[in-house]
Amino acid sequence: MDIRYATTDDLEFLVKLEELSFVESRRFDEAAIKHSILSKHQNVYLLSEDGVPCASATIHLYAKSWRIYSIAVMPEFRKRHFGKELLSHIIDEAQALNVPQISLEADSADKNLLQWYESFGFRTVRKIKNFYGKGEHADKMFLTLVNDPKNNHGFSNIVVVDQPVGWLEGIEAVDVVTAEEFINDERFQTAKDLRIFNLCSSYEYQTIGYYVSLLASARNLRAIPNVATIEDFTNKTVTESLGDEVEDLIQSSFKHIKKTSITIRILFGKTTRIKYQKLSHSLYKLFEAPLLECTFEKNRRWHLIKVTPLTLKDIEYTETVERLAEDYFNQKSFTTSMLKNYKYDLAILVEPGEAAPPSGKTALDRFKIAAEKIGFYTEFITKEDFARLTQFDALFIRATTNVNDFTYQFSRYAYAEGLMVIDDPWSILKCSNKLYFHESMKVQGVLTPKTLVVSKTTRHPDIIKAIGFPIVLKQPDSACSLGVFKVYDEEQLSTKLKELFKTGELILAQEYVPSSFDWRVGILDNKPLYACKYYMAKNHWQIYNWHAKTEHDQVGAVDTFLVEDAPKEVLDAAIRAASVMGDGFYGVDLKQANGKVYVIEVNDNPSVDHHWEDKALGDELYLMIMKNFMARIENARNVKQRVLQNK
Repeated sequence: MDIRYATTDDLEFLVKLEELSFVESRRFDEAAIKHSILSKHQNVYLLSEDGVPCASATIHLYAKSWRIYSIAVMPEFRKRHFGKELLSHIIDEAQALNVPQISLEADSADKNLLQWYESFGFRTVRKIKNFYGKGEHADKMFLTLVNDPKNNHGFSNIVVVDQPVGWLEGIEAVDVVTAEEFINDERFQTAKDLRIFNLCSSYEYQTIGYYVSLLASARNLRAIPNVATIEDFTNKTVTESLGDEVEDLIQSSFKHIKKTSITIRILFGKTTRIKYQKLSHSLYKLFEAPLLECTFEKNRRWHLIKVTPLTLKDIEYTETVERLAEDYFNQKSFTTSMLKNYKYDLAILVEPGEAAPPSGKTALDRFKIAAEKIGFYTEFITKEDFARLTQFDALFIRATTNVNDFTYQFSRYAYAEGLMVIDDPWSILKCSNKLYFHESMKVQGVLTPKTLVVSKTTRHPDIIKAIGFPIVLKQPDSACSLGVFKVYDEEQLSTKLKELFKTGELILAQEYVPSSFDWRVGILDNKPLYACKYYMAKNHWQIYNWHAKTEHDQVGAVDTFLVEDAPKEVLDAAIRAASVMGDGFYGVDLKQANGKVYVIEVNDNPSVDHHWEDKALGDELYLMIMKNFMARIENARNVKQRVLQNK
């Protein structure tokens, strides 16, 4: 018996062996086999007896592991332990080269095969759904050869996908999980110190890919790309603004290009076009995502006009791509985007004609008076003033915020340009999505009504068992009682879920906590400013009843308290919940029931209206908020000055 490396002279035998050993969907064709033989990153072994080829094995070679791709024996030579000889040879060779571990994937349905690998010391670390095809699962198995305490399988890099990507499984530095696993598996809900690489097939708003990044952030995990970066991809103004950061590099990189447009792809932080490597690195730092496509156009000067996130289905697999991915995931650290830093005048963003703005005209006028009293030049702006935003030093958003409209674009652009912003983009992202709120509160142990994340595959009996009727259904981006529904039986549950799933892939089902009022605590910089009791609208279970016949009946009454007069347990719960979201301006909604305080939601952009939230403090409330703006700007300036002095 002889074991050697295969050559191209063995192609005919190897093709025949594939045909006799594997179903068509799992076979290598002749071109793929030839590539494996010639590749310096793969080994193809051939076992012969008396000069007759009998069996073969293919392995992929990585810096710190080997991956067995296949072992096959000709039918007439099976049961003669040739497979055992090949595997033993591979293990011996790996040990001689100090390879720490060997991995492989084995058909989960083939129990004999699994037991065979286990007899060599391999152990299953997880199941990979649909690895070979729909319903054809695999066991991911490892054999540890070197006892290295740093080499364990509590992976710090998690790659999340929504469709099988076989070659990713061979990269030692990552653990590949499905989006469904990441969303629902408890180990990812409570894990710490993980980097989440989102490689789902879409990042569009309210897709599973969008929620993967959102939930990762809610769980205090490092998401790449994060939701802010995803939003930036669709914001042309932010793209152009951030492109200015690398203006000189853009011009120098393309100065000899005769065309008027050029597109480069950045795959796992690098491009295969070596002369653009430095530019690609700078762009990746601005738009941190594993796969990017950047488009430039020339109009006297070159400009970055579009940044598009790519998914794995957009790129063709090659060995080079796999190498780039391996290098990328083996990095010890990942940098965050660098944004500009500027200085001062105040813009207050409003939306004329808005039905239920966070501040009415009287309150807005009082904000302006308070701002001017402490030294701000103040101007009201609308969405038509986007191009003027950089003329100001601070932005105060007093239009109802949403991730998918102009308010977020203003916030993100202002933040990128160095303005002091309330509401900052992170607060808008976090607070505008109930799913983020639910996950982040759960991670921090903040008491909320019993809540279940529901997808199209969630069984209705499971929802009913977990929550119990009546059930409150919430769209993740619901606000002001819109997109929130109460159902009383299974028929209503089924009907309403079908309706809600038309606009998003995940819904929240929540326990109904009856009460005659909700507490609202206004918090800025993690300090409470005011506390209100918002009573339910007349003959309704919510504060707002948008279907009421008269405007008077649309909203309930309000009692306002000084902070020191509000219940301490309510204030403590509100401060704790707000601190999870950041240090911005928040309105925390809470219920008192059954001797407990439940946090219902944390709102960015909380309402401040005359004779409502300002009833206890009067003009002092507006001054407190404006003084906070001033302090934030001055602190930022002082930090910048100290940095410059220390250079």
